[in-house]
Amino acid sequence: MKYTFYCGSDPKDNDKFVMNSDQNSLFQCSPWASVKNNWDHVYARAEDENGRTSATALILIRNLVFGKKLFYIPRGPVMDYHNEELVSFFIGELRNYAKKHHCAVLRFDPKIHSRMYPYTKREEDNPYFNQDVIDLLKGLGAKHKGFTTMISEATQPRYNAEMDVTSDYFDRLEHKTQKSIRKAGKSGLEIESGMECLDDFAKVMHFTEVRKGVALRGEDYFRNMMEVYGDKAICMVTRINFPKQLQALSDVIAEKEKQLGEEGISKKAAAALKREVDQAKKEKEKLEADYKREGRDEALTCGILSVYNDHLMELFYMGNNPDYMRFCSSYYLYDLCLAKAAELGITECSFGGIEGTLNDGLTLFKSNFPMNVEEYIGEFNIVIDPVVDQLFENVYPWVLQRAAKIRGRR
Repeated sequence: MKYTFYCGSDPKDNDKFVMNSDQNSLFQCSPWASVKNNWDHVYARAEDENGRTSATALILIRNLVFGKKLFYIPRGPVMDYHNEELVSFFIGELRNYAKKHHCAVLRFDPKIHSRMYPYTKREEDNPYFNQDVIDLLKGLGAKHKGFTTMISEATQPRYNAEMDVTSDYFDRLEHKTQKSIRKAGKSGLEIESGMECLDDFAKVMHFTEVRKGVALRGEDYFRNMMEVYGDKAICMVTRINFPKQLQALSDVIAEKEKQLGEEGISKKAAAALKREVDQAKKEKEKLEADYKREGRDEALTCGILSVYNDHLMELFYMGNNPDYMRFCSSYYLYDLCLAKAAELGITECSFGGIEGTLNDGLTLFKSNFPMNVEEYIGEFNIVIDPVVDQLFENVYPWVLQRAAKIRGRR
């Protein structure tokens, strides 16, 4: 088969190819280039002799030192990696294009699995596959970074959490997860969504920054993301209004106590009502203490920002106020996003990168939903200028981490 290489191709053509591929990824669709507006970018594709698109790549470009550049293809290129002729052609043309444009290193991490299994079966002997793809890429001169475990070891996490979404997804949730979602729905949480809540979303994300001691994204980044994706972006925050919820709890207590005083009530019913009254009183005491500490009528509890395309939803960012975890707001917002995906007929929802240990706090939270663990084949580098590449590999990550920690302390 004869192929033709194009660079500077129509992003809409690339998007269509990506979204209809089993390697569908938001990171390879054109809006991502606008989100990463501090990088330059270019679109590349290969056509077969019949004019059909056979491979695409969104290439992000960053200036390095000495006039050199980094070319990075996140979760790509997108192509049939078992078509050796196509892979050899496209990788070769990408290398030639990179050389011509003063690139020091061409980096890519395809959305190709090395393993995939339900989280509940993580201890089983799950088989590896696509070793032939790794061998092919290595044979084309790409250095494999290996099966990295921790998020910090690669540009993109090699481990990812994913859930298959169906119209009856809620029925497939564990009882304790359903219970947490229902509890949140009865906790007096108020939801705000859209561009109007971005300032509050940035505030709630700050709780995560404080907890981890690093600076994450700011409101400007989130606003740009919302503007880029438009009606395919979801931003929501939850808050508790102290006066309203205190009044609601007072009403519950009064109503239950009234029922307790009615004649003919059974011992079993009375015991159940007594438990409800005690629980409401305990929550009221906690809420009164929260109200006094906050010194204002409302407090943010949680926020989420997610984005989707025709077939995939990505839950990008979530922040939690640690003082109000008892409201289960994060479960509530996850459920609202999954419900939206089901409504739209989106069958895949990514919860984002996770640590390969599979036992950290964030992964344990995500595992409350029936998630699959996706292990990708990992990151590859085609080194064109070894000196600049080593400088970038050894110094640049340290500079980024140091700067983030300094901003976080500030």
